[in-house]
Amino acid sequence: MFFRASSRVLGRGLVGCSAAAVYPFLSTTRFVAPPRAEETGASWSPSWDWKVAVGRPGLSGPRQPGPALRPDEPLFTRAEVALRDGSRRDGAVWMTYRDGVYDVTEYLQEHPGGSFLLQGAGGPVEGFWAHWAQHHLSWKVEEALERLRIGRLSDYQQEQDEAQRGGGVWEDEQMDECREENRRKAGRYCEMPYVSETKRRELDKTYLTPAEALYVRNHAPVPNVPPADAHEHMISVCHGESEVANMSLADLHSRFPVVSAVAILQCSGNRAADNIAANGVKSSGFLRGPYEHIGLGLVGNVCWHGILLADVLREVLPRSVLRGDNLDGLHATFEGMDGYSTSTPLRYIMDPGHRCMLATQMNGSPLSPDHGFPVRALLPGITGARQVKWVSKITVGAECSSPWNATYYKDGAGGKPLQRLPMNSLILSPAAGSQISAEATSVEVSGVAYSGGIGSCISSVEVSTDRGKTWQPAVCHFDEASRHDPCMLHSWVKFRATAQLLPAVGAYMAAVNSGPLQEIWCRASTATGETQLEVGAAHGGYFYNGYHKVSLVRVPSGGDAE
Repeated sequence: MFFRASSRVLGRGLVGCSAAAVYPFLSTTRFVAPPRAEETGASWSPSWDWKVAVGRPGLSGPRQPGPALRPDEPLFTRAEVALRDGSRRDGAVWMTYRDGVYDVTEYLQEHPGGSFLLQGAGGPVEGFWAHWAQHHLSWKVEEALERLRIGRLSDYQQEQDEAQRGGGVWEDEQMDECREENRRKAGRYCEMPYVSETKRRELDKTYLTPAEALYVRNHAPVPNVPPADAHEHMISVCHGESEVANMSLADLHSRFPVVSAVAILQCSGNRAADNIAANGVKSSGFLRGPYEHIGLGLVGNVCWHGILLADVLREVLPRSVLRGDNLDGLHATFEGMDGYSTSTPLRYIMDPGHRCMLATQMNGSPLSPDHGFPVRALLPGITGARQVKWVSKITVGAECSSPWNATYYKDGAGGKPLQRLPMNSLILSPAAGSQISAEATSVEVSGVAYSGGIGSCISSVEVSTDRGKTWQPAVCHFDEASRHDPCMLHSWVKFRATAQLLPAVGAYMAAVNSGPLQEIWCRASTATGETQLEVGAAHGGYFYNGYHKVSLVRVPSGGDAE
């Protein structure tokens, strides 16, 4: 019923004054692989605390504590709970978590995952949550448990509860070498599921973002596909309910040419913290969790190699499906081996200008396990949430009804699923909180700009040192971008500027130690005339693209931009 890693996963490999100060949950300690069970005499679980268990720095995973014991609450046996699995005439669905019993019959209608929850019907929900570990990070789950509890188990056993915690579904990926490398080079948000952020200096260092430093956004355990078996990995293609093809990667590579494209990969929630600062806390769905502090690093620029999806779909689908107006209303739904699924309009995928592909390489090397080895959907210009990793099935038909289309990654409550990325620009240097001399007359600024999925290339970038009253042109390195990919439609362009500063005088000088007094702003424009707005739309916390603003501190003497 639940995905389980069976053997070791193989593969390759912030903005603020101080990442540790701004984001205290980001680990700066080099990862030390936790011991195997035989070394400690204890079984592994997602909530295992290695620091306590073995006295060395390492990993720990949160676990929902569950509501406190209530006096005189009813007692039920596990056998009684098992009868409420939705099959009875009254349709009752009960579940257990730790020692509690919960009636979720009506809650099924509001559960973001809908029928996914039925995987735990009539029994413990721990197995379901061992796979979808985000439940242990959500305050909404804590509130739901409190509201839905109807009693406790009379035959609850602590030992049995411990055995259900995780069963080792996360262990192999946590000890994998490429994951350890990402921990060293990226900023970590959480371990289960693994989420990290590309560090600002890595984005600024090279045109292409190194795979080992690129952000990771997983939703579940990483599927295990040994490299030796990658050519045998199967992808099923369906038209509605009917399977029209079932091909291995070896088949695909023998029948279709390999193409390349340089394209950014960006998580929908990038710049979530900027959105909260600009639009207020009520505009965001990221509050009270690890992701409300997301800075600019859930993005990167990568050279991808793979097989065009349009080529594959034209060969295996009936011709009538892909004819003219028939494309309207159709989606391609991608399903991953981890259980994640979502869809994108088929017309976008079939457009040759977008070069949507089944990607098997990034920057000239096989995908890492965290980035979808052996194959992922690569949809340039589309948000990362739609670019499913570990693809095992593609279905052409109606829009996907999974939680990641129906509930999450939408344009606010009741909005449509997010698809095309907006234009954006980011200042990568200097870092926020850097000190510059009060006597300085200029500061060197560098960053990146990209047009997302709006269909037009970046034409210019400007910076401002007087909060938008005047703008100074930056030098955009279009030659560098065109060398990597002449199209430049979905990749980014790096920019630099020597930004002229206003003199710090009078009362301004007297206040230099009171806080950040010098702001650097940037904005981008496209060839068709679109320009970033100062405040981007909220979109429920996703897709923020207002001016990027970096605050610097001017000091009386001797301070240089860091």
